[in-house]
Amino acid sequence: MKMRVFLVRRSVEIVSLAATAVLLGCVGVSSTAVDQAGTGASTHTVHLSWNASTSAEIIGYNIYRAVDNNSCGPSSKINSALNTSTQYADSDVTAGTSYCYATTAVNANNEESGYSNIVSDIQIPLP
Repeated sequence: MKMRVFLVRRSVEIVSLAATAVLLGCVGVSSTAVDQAGTGASTHTVHLSWNASTSAEIIGYNIYRAVDNNSCGPSSKINSALNTSTQYADSDVTAGTSYCYATTAVNANNEESGYSNIVSDIQIPLP
């Protein structure tokens, strides 16, 4: 898998191939000041993108996230339905937390590939 990660001040490219999906990466972490309740909180979103699988049988992708505490912990699928595009925006993140991301490709028989290369240390800024 090929995965690129672009953060506010950082870019990481991982080029190992490990599964059917080719994950290009995280195109950024964006922050939007949202303080309607007077809490001082900000909303953060991690934007992921990847190359489409070259297999004609692939019908979509699953996206996985884990908390990164000096290593990637157990991953959980974060998309509720099969993602048919090659982009995903994860806004269910916590400020001050680091995450790992990976994708898998799913074929018409609902068989899932292994994880793409895992991108780690995606740091969500504090508000």
